[in-house]
Amino acid sequence: MQLHMRGVELVVELQDAADRAHELTPSEIRRLLLETASVLGDLLKRDLPARQPHR
Repeated sequence: MQLHMRGVELVVELQDAADRAHELTPSEIRRLLLETASVLGDLLKRDLPARQPHR
C-alpha cells in the first residue's frame, strides 16, 4: 500500500508540474524524473509476471 500511495502522490506532483512547467527549474525537473523512474521501477518489480517454463 505504501508504494501505491507514493505513486498517487507522484501523479499529483506530475499533474501540478505539467500545469506550471514553465516555472520549474532544471533541478526540480530532474528530481521529478528521478522520482518517477524510481516509482515506476518499483511498480514493475512488484508486478513482475511469473516466468513461464520454456517449451
